Amino acid sequence: MKTRASSKRAAKAGSRKPVGRKPVRRPAKARSSKPLQRTAYEGSCHCGAIEYTYATALPVNKWVIQRCQCSFCRGHGACTTADSAGEMQFRFVHPEFLRRYRFALRTADFLTCKECGTLVAAVLLSRRGAHSMINVNSLHEIPKRLPAGKPVKFNGESAEERRARRARSWTPVSGPV
Repeated sequence: MKTRASSKRAAKAGSRKPVGRKPVRRPAKARSSKPLQRTAYEGSCHCGAIEYTYATALPVNKWVIQRCQCSFCRGHGACTTADSAGEMQFRFVHPEFLRRYRFALRTADFLTCKECGTLVAAVLLSRRGAHSMINVNSLHEIPKRLPAGKPVKFNGESAEERRARRARSWTPVSGPV
């Protein structure tokens, strides 16, 4: 139990500044050297001509799902996601069915299948390499606890602003694009 005297002493001691001492700086806690454990998600177009593996360490409930409101994405029912710390790999089983479509500012290739019409992903080619987002509707299994898609509009962006945003936030691609 504290008495008045002990409380006063504690208050006085707390208000005193050490004389001739520099503040002690504690080293930052070391970060774990373990690599992030990624989970791989498989996807493809409906007929299987364009396949991909999307790897991310983000738990499904933390995925940012976007529903772009441009007429192309709305027309394809696209719900997209990406992870700038993840990895994307494409496999073109039937490369002759791959259609690359650019529209509006022409900053990315939207990968659709000529055979079945599925919008699989979009790819940005930049000085930093290739980056991609996926249409989550093209995943073989839609993960449980997937957040609802948020409507987004990017109407006011310049071509450079759009490229920079995508290079920053989309998933790096390894392998052929």
